[in-house]
Amino acid sequence: MPITPDDDPKLQKLDSELKAARQEFEEDYNPKSNPADENIGVGARAGVELVGSVIGGALIGYGIDHVFETSPAFFLTFILLGVITGFYNIYKITMNVGTSVGFKGLKSTSKDAKQTPNKDES
Repeated sequence: MPITPDDDPKLQKLDSELKAARQEFEEDYNPKSNPADENIGVGARAGVELVGSVIGGALIGYGIDHVFETSPAFFLTFILLGVITGFYNIYKITMNVGTSVGFKGLKSTSKDAKQTPNKDES
């Protein structure tokens, strides 16, 4: 007849110690993610997108103005385009649209609908 933890006090003690050790291990090595940490990451990414697009637009505009020796027309135009692009990227981040990598999001999903057989097949 097998011995269960309910029969022996030593086994009950061992079982409770094992449960406590497993719980401590889980807390130490598998911490729960904090939702605030994820939000900080999204906010930092949004800030980098905005600043990066404005600086990128300014550098491109300045370079074109320098090459063609024009007034700051291209500089101002590309800064404006950088601001628009930055805000559009922030919109995409906050709406979680088009932020995945690759073409997976572009594939059409299969539809779960019954199809009638073609008349030519029957």
